[in-house]
Amino acid sequence: MKDEIDLYELKEQVKDIFPKGFEGYKLLWDMLYHIRLLKYIRRSQLKEIDSRYSKICAAHKLIRLVEVGLIKNTQEDIFISTYKSLNLFKQLKYPTVSLPKNISGEGSINELNNTIVFIQALKLKDFKALLYPTFYLDNKPFLKPDALLVRSKGNQYKLEFLEIEASKPLWESWVEEKRINYLHLAQDKQAYAYWKSQCTYLDIIPPDIKDFKFSVSIIGEVKMDFETGFNFMERL
Repeated sequence: MKDEIDLYELKEQVKDIFPKGFEGYKLLWDMLYHIRLLKYIRRSQLKEIDSRYSKICAAHKLIRLVEVGLIKNTQEDIFISTYKSLNLFKQLKYPTVSLPKNISGEGSINELNNTIVFIQALKLKDFKALLYPTFYLDNKPFLKPDALLVRSKGNQYKLEFLEIEASKPLWESWVEEKRINYLHLAQDKQAYAYWKSQCTYLDIIPPDIKDFKFSVSIIGEVKMDFETGFNFMERL
């Protein structure tokens, strides 16, 4: 199989990162999966996701994962996933459809601010999934949310687009542009089509198009008075 990874060889390459007597390959795969899901992450944030990761995320252990090509160290203490890791998840039968396919950049302050909020999302009791859609107008991207948070409780779920920004010049103009784009999206069938395509992978029964709806959470310091469906907050 093209790009197939020799799991025996890989385990031999990384076995020294585990404490003596600790069999933790599943824990390692889970940590690598979270690194992919969150896109950009500081080493110190890994144990915030799962305290068990503290067993395998010491600096020299992450460098070993860099050496074998499972992660990349873009700048001091910041790591991103690699194509090799994505292939590993597919081989191990992890769900990969919703994972970011292409991760560029080195982890800017805005990208790391996003990671803080994404970790907050993972900690929510009703967390179901983080998705990264892009929506198009005239074959060009017109709206790329920071993420789509799926929250569920029993058979009920809700969709919450996340927009995460630190204060910036012309903040109000930026937010107003986002508002217009989301109002357009609410009338556009592609949002429903995207969600319906994801439902199979999330084991969710898709709604009728007439029942489809979403909200937008704008996370930052500024509050504005928008219509129902837009929520301003400093954290999730």
